[in-house]
Amino acid sequence: MNPLLADSAEFSALLQRFFAERLIQQKNVSPRTVTAYRDTFRLLLRYAESERGKPPAKLTLNDFDATLVLDFLAHLEAERHNSVRSRNARLAAVRAFANYVALQCPPALQLAQQILAIPMKRFDKPLLGFLSRDEVQALLAAPDANTWCGRRDRILIALLYNTGARVSELIGIPVADVTLEAMPSVCLHGNRRNASTRSYDGRLASAGPSSRSILSTMIWDSRGPAPLAGAASRG
Repeated sequence: MNPLLADSAEFSALLQRFFAERLIQQKNVSPRTVTAYRDTFRLLLRYAESERGKPPAKLTLNDFDATLVLDFLAHLEAERHNSVRSRNARLAAVRAFANYVALQCPPALQLAQQILAIPMKRFDKPLLGFLSRDEVQALLAAPDANTWCGRRDRILIALLYNTGARVSELIGIPVADVTLEAMPSVCLHGNRRNASTRSYDGRLASAGPSSRSILSTMIWDSRGPAPLAGAASRG
């Protein structure tokens, strides 16, 4: 057996370089991707500690094998009640690290190949439903506009409906990215950097007249980098 496979310092160094060098410096992934990968390994290291009886600082490449990963994925679904989609996202993060290990530590190539061979699980994609116009109007009318909570909720619901924004995009909108002039619009920043499709950075989505009337009463003194949701909460 190669001594590197039983060296806890080698495993920890590879994991640190994977985040600091591979993800951040070389690939320049988004902060959200780094956070998602971090959360995956936080869960995996805790699971490995409970199953292998070793603290994270003592884990080695020998411990990081396909059996551990498969048991971890089963744990996510059975114990943490993760969906198949979430399970696959966790596996994608683990496979990215396994691919990095295969390149950086040839003695661990077989271990990495076994992890890379773990397939994504197929799942049924539900048919997306939609709300009628009357249902949307009822939803918008539900919050109490006489309270700041109600005004905040109304503006967020209106923006979700009129722009098609994801929740993660909505809560990150700076007030400065809201335009209320001739063509009201909101600049949405997604997970990806390519601006060629509507879900990527730089996408401009029409805010619509119902959102414009609400927005104009909410952001009179909050220009700049302040989040829109924060401006709504101060109304």
